[in-house]
Amino acid sequence: MKNIIDKDVNLFLPKKYNFLLLGGNFLLSKRLYEIAKRQFEIKRIDYDFTAEEEYFPCIESSGFDIYIEPAKKLETMIELYNSNVLIFTSEIFLFLNDSKFQEFLEVIKLIQQKNIKLIFISITNPIHICKNKNGNTELSNMSSKIWYSKRISDLEKILNYSKDLIFECSSYVTYVKSNIQINIIDLLKNNNDLEINLSEKDSVLHIFQTDYLVNYLINEIHQNGKKNFEKEHSESISLLELSKKSIDNDLFNTSKTQSECSVNLIYRKKPNESENNKSIANWRIDLGNMLANSIPEKIKQELDIIVPIPETGKYYAQGLSQSLNKPYVEAFYKKFDIGRSFDIANSDKRRIFLDSKLGLLDDLVIGKVVGIVDEAIFTGQTLRVVKSLLEQYPVKKIYYFIASPKCSSKCNFNMMPDRELLSSGKTLEEIRDYFGIEGIIFQDLNAFKNIALLSGFTCTRCFD
Repeated sequence: MKNIIDKDVNLFLPKKYNFLLLGGNFLLSKRLYEIAKRQFEIKRIDYDFTAEEEYFPCIESSGFDIYIEPAKKLETMIELYNSNVLIFTSEIFLFLNDSKFQEFLEVIKLIQQKNIKLIFISITNPIHICKNKNGNTELSNMSSKIWYSKRISDLEKILNYSKDLIFECSSYVTYVKSNIQINIIDLLKNNNDLEINLSEKDSVLHIFQTDYLVNYLINEIHQNGKKNFEKEHSESISLLELSKKSIDNDLFNTSKTQSECSVNLIYRKKPNESENNKSIANWRIDLGNMLANSIPEKIKQELDIIVPIPETGKYYAQGLSQSLNKPYVEAFYKKFDIGRSFDIANSDKRRIFLDSKLGLLDDLVIGKVVGIVDEAIFTGQTLRVVKSLLEQYPVKKIYYFIASPKCSSKCNFNMMPDRELLSSGKTLEEIRDYFGIEGIIFQDLNAFKNIALLSGFTCTRCFD
């Protein structure tokens, strides 16, 4: 058996990132990370709160006791990840108390002394949803909050316009969820009553689709000075008339459709998150159970073990193992945690990423008929790496079991990188021969749609 400690010490060194993203759990930051990762090396840093609430109050300048990474730690991370660009948004200002804001400014001043480019996304009037003093959900007009505007101004004063980039924008809509901010799309979808706290003159806001902003920012990311993304790509919305019918508006409908994307169910969502009163992990186990119905009896009989791709195939494999009454064996392991590969657009980079990430406990598979389980096949790079590891040992047979149907259509809603899909135009036999395996079984389309409907992730266009 091979030693599971890889002799190449370079594999244990931190992956080099060009971009460090502060506040990776804010709404805009989360979507920025997903899209920017397609072509940049980018690392997220999340913030923690000492208080836990379902919604955060509409603060004045008191704020929350948010934990700010000290300058020394940020400097260390910048050096560790070889980062030369630090990105953050003004969303953080919504949750800082006065002393923490001053502490944040001092941190930025110290970072400024390094040769680091700062990109500050200034959101002049974000749709801020919170609880008011009566405990009701409220939409607050941040452009009328003097303290918020002053914080943006104070931060901009310490930036270097010859080196740094200030990207100014207004309100936005996005599909992502966060445990820090409330997403207005979710409120509108779920028929929640929303109190409006807007002065009449500021009742009309310019709102844009987050994806447009991020794509535009990526094109301008190597610029410096101050760039405005205010009205050209936005739509005027009267928030005083905001209601559930707003999601039928094209601007909102895109985000609504993204929020219903079934790729969220099979990949993007964390296992411990909940949808329709059931954990994502449990929905994935259901998909594994359903997958058993598509496997011919002959293959069921000869299978020895069910092996998941870490971490994406784990719960599907558990469900399949239960249904087939076959041993669940974690024969593959992650050499170290370097993140996820789905949003890496370049196939060569993705292959290198996966080659350095996966290891195999070979004594668990030698002499066995192995069923490999994963959530989907998009480009096929992960399963090619899996095959290259398995073929080094005398494994009897290899089958691939995929918890979703063939993905053969590109997404029109920007939920995937623009790349060639392996299953597009190929038969099952051609896909099987491409991997050089005994057979491949996909989830039945109707079974998948049924689970997608029950879980609330009803958009299955790319699988149709």
